[in-house]
Amino acid sequence: MEHPPDYHIHTCFSCDCDTTPEEVCQAAIDRGIQEIAITDHADFEPLDACCDYLRPTLYWEAVQHCRDKYAGHLTVRIGIECGEAHVYKKQFSELLSTFEYDFVLGSLHWARGRPTFDQAFFDGLRMEEALGLYFEELTLLAAEGDFDVLAHFDFLRRAIHQRFGMSNLETTKHEPLIRQALRNLAKRGKGLEVNTAMERRGMGPPGPSVQILKWFREEGGEIITLGSDSHFPEHVGAGTMRALDMVKEAGFDKLATFHRRSIQWQSL
Repeated sequence: MEHPPDYHIHTCFSCDCDTTPEEVCQAAIDRGIQEIAITDHADFEPLDACCDYLRPTLYWEAVQHCRDKYAGHLTVRIGIECGEAHVYKKQFSELLSTFEYDFVLGSLHWARGRPTFDQAFFDGLRMEEALGLYFEELTLLAAEGDFDVLAHFDFLRRAIHQRFGMSNLETTKHEPLIRQALRNLAKRGKGLEVNTAMERRGMGPPGPSVQILKWFREEGGEIITLGSDSHFPEHVGAGTMRALDMVKEAGFDKLATFHRRSIQWQSL
């Protein structure tokens, strides 16, 4: 595999990004990437800055334009990143029925009113309490959300790095709960993403760890995608070769790509 698909990319249709879909596509072509999924944010959490920001029709038309423009040079999948899909089931049901998306990421940016991306998540909580809260909510998302692949399983590392200066996520004490979340994914035929953004931000290696990937495989998980979580053209595809090595180390021999939410396997 010369360069693996990047299945987590943002554009100006997310409130935290100014990059155009055309810039994303050209960056992928320049790096020799053959397939990408553009996965802009869809959020309904009132506390989130991106709440109700997405304009689905304009987004669909823009990505479809890129599909046509770059046909024969780049496979462009239209995806979406659904925040807290287990909480806002009705809203996401309506959104996902509007257009025929190729790929849906599920993510946990908020847990019981606490931002998983910010050190404020730990306010008033001991480390173990906070981790327990996070993994409990992640387990619910894995059991109930409508998505294809769970994004950045260890997203709380951002908040941990901000508050404590640590680059790792303590898993030993929470192994039963982590395994339950992974088991929920496997039983439902859902996948796990290896996200490279942490490494790019200087917060440690891509995640989740090889240990968590091994647990996912032990729990029956098969579906793995890689994502840069890029918000800038220069970050498209960044770190995915390192992530691919982690996937192989964990014992997986294929990656999943998606078309109209159906899996197409790529051997490693």
